[in-house]
Amino acid sequence: MKHDERKAQLLSLWAQRPDGKRTEDDVLAFYGEMERAFPHLLNRQKGDPYQNLQSDLKGHIEERKRL
Repeated sequence: MKHDERKAQLLSLWAQRPDGKRTEDDVLAFYGEMERAFPHLLNRQKGDPYQNLQSDLKGHIEERKRL
């Protein structure tokens, strides 16, 4: 799978998460979901796959709503 295709699928799954569940705090849970259901979408080429996921999601992680 090409890098762009993998990242597009990953971002699509991230965007499908419910409102309020796409914050920095939710990245770890999303990583666990990807490990279980779609491990092939995690970039394991260079370094830590969790850090790579954070990099892939850069610009798509929402700010946590303040009360």
